[in-house]
Amino acid sequence: MAHVEFQWLLGESSLKEVLQGTLNCSGQLLKRYFSSKELSKKISHKDYLKVPLDLVNHLKVNPEYQGPQAHIIRETSAYLAVHKPPGIHGHPLCYSDQNTILNFLASERKWDALKVNEKNYDRGLLYRLDFETSGVILLAKTEEFHLKIRQGFSKEIKKKIYLAIVEGSFDKEGTWTHHFKAVGIKGGKQKVSLESHLDAQPGTFKVTKLQEANGKSLLLIHLETGLRHQIRAQLSVLGFPILGDELYGASRAERLYLHAWRYEWDNDFVEDKKAELFDRFFDLNSAL
Repeated sequence: MAHVEFQWLLGESSLKEVLQGTLNCSGQLLKRYFSSKELSKKISHKDYLKVPLDLVNHLKVNPEYQGPQAHIIRETSAYLAVHKPPGIHGHPLCYSDQNTILNFLASERKWDALKVNEKNYDRGLLYRLDFETSGVILLAKTEEFHLKIRQGFSKEIKKKIYLAIVEGSFDKEGTWTHHFKAVGIKGGKQKVSLESHLDAQPGTFKVTKLQEANGKSLLLIHLETGLRHQIRAQLSVLGFPILGDELYGASRAERLYLHAWRYEWDNDFVEDKKAELFDRFFDLNSAL
């Protein structure tokens, strides 16, 4: 972890008092980086201090982007629509992170888009896409738009449409509702069943087969709810895990073949056609 070194030129204080006075940070935040014993240590005049760069730049977004090519699909006064490639997160968890959509926007000097919800690292992001999923992701540029969509997401967003590739001849078209319960550590699998059970959340999607070729099926999915891993888990329980989704029982592939294609709200929509990795199996233009 990178550090910043500085010299303390005032009177004797504890490390906790020095850092809180200098960085204006909470004691809870300091405990992420220092033990209670370290925080109680006395700091004297002219002592040198070594402080983690992540602490100094807490809640700041690193303008260095180290990830696959992303691009801006559309920008208005209210929002940004960005193509998220597979293999990156939406937002960082600390300043050291450099492979997220927000790092990409910072590298493009889109500072106005990073001023919304500044006290949280997810800033104006309106929803999450899994690390492995590609496609359109929306970021509010105003507090008003952020509040409107985030507080009433299920009401405001009229359609969420995804593309997926599964192995085999898909024969489970229709609208499906399953019941979800997270199991294991955070980020682990979802346990899915057709039957309702204690602490389970219902998730619904409609799935249509667009095309079949090379022993694989291209699916169009209307996501009615928005649970973590919902599409991945539901297709798996139907017997057709997404190609490349080893967590849910699929074969290994170059990537996980799930793409957030289109989001609609009010009288507006955003569509992300940058899905070239699907083209090795299908002609998307004719399929759609």
